[in-house]
Formats: sequence, structure tokens, C-alpha cells
Amino acid sequence: MEAGEGKQDSSPTKRTLAGVVSALSEAYGPRGWWPLPSRAGLDGRDADGYLPGPSETLASGGGRAVSLRRFEIACAAVLAQNTAWTGAARSLTALAAAGYLEPERLASAEPAALEAAIRPAGTFRLKGRYLRALAEAWLRIDSGTPRRDELLALPGVGPETADCILVYCHSTPVFIADAYARRVLSRLGLLPDGLGYEAARRLVEPACPPDAAWQAEAHALLVEHAKRRCRARPLCAGCPLGSPCPG
Repeated sequence: MEAGEGKQDSSPTKRTLAGVVSALSEAYGPRGWWPLPSRAGLDGRDADGYLPGPSETLASGGGRAVSLRRFEIACAAVLAQNTAWTGAARSLTALAAAGYLEPERLASAEPAALEAAIRPAGTFRLKGRYLRALAEAWLRIDSGTPRRDELLALPGVGPETADCILVYCHSTPVFIADAYARRVLSRLGLLPDGLGYEAARRLVEPACPPDAAWQAEAHALLVEHAKRRCRARPLCAGCPLGSPCPG
């Protein structure tokens, strides 16, 4: 039987990234990232700030209201570093209540008040400094589509945070090779074990469609799968990806 004829080979070594994302989409449905806790219950969003449907990305420009949505996503990407999303979401809600999800207000916030608002996200003093630097630079970096190196020059913005901002805030197609994605793809045999963020991104990105919305949904689905099933101790029985992984 020639390759591609008859029954499809679902072994992990024959899988492609696009096939994995498609299978996860069928299993979990559209993820509706990036959540905006400050808009929970508004604009069709659910109680956690997710917008039911495929993940959306924002284009550069669009006026003040869209810029503030981008700013909340950028703040969320900083707050979510090395912590559970629940803590980041609580911090965003507190920032919104204090009026700090406007860059001008956040840049001039008293350190103690800012740190109190973001305490649920952990390392609140450090993240407070990062958020203030982001707010001070926001008008400049949000005046168009920022370069990746421009974002990386900001305090506290590493490759993953920069790529989240590029994908979700500026519709720039970049593969977000976070720890969840690297875990899933290495177990599937689609990435070598032990790769760091940048090496994994460079290897996977050429296999991705040049479509920011696809990248956003792929990121969200890989995170969902890693949290539900592909954990540190994986729950393999009934995995939507089928055959056991080689890794």
C-alpha cells in the first residue's frame, strides 16, 4: 500500500503539527483566547473573560479602545509568567478595578498600590516594575507593529512574553514554543527532547501556516491538552491524539 492510501497512519511519528492541532480542536473545541478578565460578562464574553469561538488576534491601530485591549493582553502575558493563570486573572481584575489597565494610570501608580493589586500573580514587586516599564513604553511600542527585538528590550519581557504580544496583540504569526507546547510536541516525537524556547520555536515555526489566528488557537489548544492530559505525569488513556507517544 502506497503512503497516503487506505487507512490513515495515526502513529505519532507520522503526525504533523497541523494534524495535532486539528485533532485537539475536534477534542476540545475552540478556545477563545486571549481572555480579558476586565471584560468578563461583556461583549459576549463568559464569566472568566473568554470569548466563545476561535481564538482572535488584534491588528495594530484601531483606536484607543483596541489599544487598551492590547494593553490588557500584554499585562496578562507579564503577570502569567511562572504562575497559574488563576492568579494572573485575579490580578488583572484588581488592576481594572483600580483603573490601572490604562497605561498612563499604571505608569504613575504608587508602587505599594500596584503591588497590592497584583499580589495574586506572585513575585509582585518584580512584576510591578515590569508592568510599570511596559506602561511607560506603551505609547511608543503600540504606535504600530513592534519588532520582536524592541519588545525583548523591555524589562521582564522574554521570548515567550514577546511572542504572545506579537501574536495576540498585533496579529504577527509566530509559534509560541512555551513549556506546554514543548512537552506535548517532544512526547509526540515532533521535537527533540530538552530544547529551549528559541531552538524549539525556530524548528517548529516553518511548519506552521503564516496565520496569526491559527498560531493563537494552536497555542491555546496545546496549553489545554497539556493541562488536561499531557501533564508531568500524563493521562494517556483516551488521549484524543490516539496511539501512544514515543516519548
